[in-house]
Amino acid sequence: MVHTLIFADLFGGLGINTWNFLSQLISFAIIFLILWRWGFPAMLRMLERRQAVIREGVESAEQAKRDLAEATARAEQVIAEARRQGQEVIAQATRAAEREADRIQAEAEARASQFEQQQIERIRQEAARARAEISRMVVTLSINAASKVISKSVDSNDNRRLVEEFVSASQIKDE
Repeated sequence: MVHTLIFADLFGGLGINTWNFLSQLISFAIIFLILWRWGFPAMLRMLERRQAVIREGVESAEQAKRDLAEATARAEQVIAEARRQGQEVIAQATRAAEREADRIQAEAEARASQFEQQQIERIRQEAARARAEISRMVVTLSINAASKVISKSVDSNDNRRLVEEFVSASQIKDE
């Protein structure tokens, strides 16, 4: 009891009721033991689960970051390949256009040459017709002139034959 009195005097001087203090201390110890036995392990399990969830979230975020970097690299490769293919298609189209332009130009030149040959042939035909017409006119004029000169001493069939021989001889010299 001496000890109790010492505590009572000590606590009493501080304004603390010793019996109340001891009962609260015993209640605290009992609650602490109950919490230690069942409460703290439950809280620790909950904290460990929470920590695991957070760890998984961080790992998932890091994996997502790696996946994003890989996807970005793949996208850049795809874009580079698409650009290369686009340039290739443009080059092919340019070559095809040049070939088509060459073909069109060759076709136009061939048509122009054909047209030129047709025009030359037409001119030759017109020149031949003109020569024939001139020959007929010369024959007619020659017959008229010869008939005035000879004045009916030779018949008209003989005149025509003579003039045609003259014109034929003239054409042979011209050619």
